[in-house]
Amino acid sequence: MTALESRHTGSLWRIAEIRAVFAISCAGLTSFSLTLTALPAWAAGAGHPESVVGTITGVMLAVTVLTQLGSARLMRRFSTRRLLVLGSVLLGLPTPLYLIGTELWWLYLLSAVRGVGFAIITVVAALAIPRAAPPQRRGEAIGIFGLSAAIPMMVATAGGAALTLNGSFPLVAALGAIPVATLLAAPWVNPTPLGSVDDTAIRPAGLVRLLLPSGVLFVVTVAGGGLVTILPLAGLGSAGAAAALVVYGAVGMLIRWRIGYLTDRIGHRVVYLVLLGVGVAGLALAAHGLLTQNAATLYVGAGAFGATFGGMQTVTLDLAFAAVEENSAPTASAVWNAGFDGGTAAGAAFLGFVAGTVWGGPGALALGGVAVAVMGVAGLVTIGPLRRPGGSGTLITTEGEDAQ
Repeated sequence: MTALESRHTGSLWRIAEIRAVFAISCAGLTSFSLTLTALPAWAAGAGHPESVVGTITGVMLAVTVLTQLGSARLMRRFSTRRLLVLGSVLLGLPTPLYLIGTELWWLYLLSAVRGVGFAIITVVAALAIPRAAPPQRRGEAIGIFGLSAAIPMMVATAGGAALTLNGSFPLVAALGAIPVATLLAAPWVNPTPLGSVDDTAIRPAGLVRLLLPSGVLFVVTVAGGGLVTILPLAGLGSAGAAAALVVYGAVGMLIRWRIGYLTDRIGHRVVYLVLLGVGVAGLALAAHGLLTQNAATLYVGAGAFGATFGGMQTVTLDLAFAAVEENSAPTASAVWNAGFDGGTAAGAAFLGFVAGTVWGGPGALALGGVAVAVMGVAGLVTIGPLRRPGGSGTLITTEGEDAQ
């Protein structure tokens, strides 16, 4: 089998650049996830009020989203390798410096710098891995990128909180520097930019088709951010809440990784509709489980919505890339990533607030389910049969669509 044939029919893990970018992305998400829950606990232990400690994460995510929105220009001017090195350094090196002081301005400053690095890694990796794969296997490659994010989010988020609550935040701060170690993989990353400085602007029709899937992702992540905020306060005890979060994370990770393999073969529409229905039903079940304090119903609901949360990330990123010309893919990656991180932050804040009102946790999750249903139906207008089975799995485009 030739190298070219291997790329088209063999495992995508055999492509060196995919392995390298996966390692860098996974390390970046590990650093981010470790401190996501650890920093607020560390700040609270240092005497800062609970009403303030959440703003540390808020500062990092705000800087992340702002950087992501401007990152398309960076991807057109600088090489993939240089940007991933820069992002890893900005995210990893400052993390041990949290141990120097606990003043809020210091925690804000370090988090802002790390937010820039996190933004660069996520936007660049989201495009670099699919670009390294054959076009007809783009969905499968996006799933690999998703796995690099899902594993750390499931394991390191809980691990960072547990270590900090047990007095081991210095270990968290040290482990947070892991992105620097993965720079050893940089030589296998493409030394050319992901875009061209001569790229043309996205046409209005393409912009609508880009913003709608990104909008669907935003609403899904709003619901997801609300779910992970509300579950620990559900009154089921720490073990019950932890079990629900594990089910939610594990199902989401598996679906996010493998669903692209399916969309490469049967297209997006059926998969999208199934995910939409399962997600709305999952939020309804989770809300019912909270209302009745029925743990089994809550676990089923959390798992069902986890499938949608994970699957929609892969599907909407694939749709975002398909909505624009190839040379506008950096913009698509930037908008999609901003939608994801912005939705996560908004969901934790807004649905967390709603849960504290007379609506309670069940009402907040029900509201999230309605929003997902409405935005999900609106997003259907962007989905055509972009892929359908074609013998060897080649990409087949619909009339009026450009081959990606």
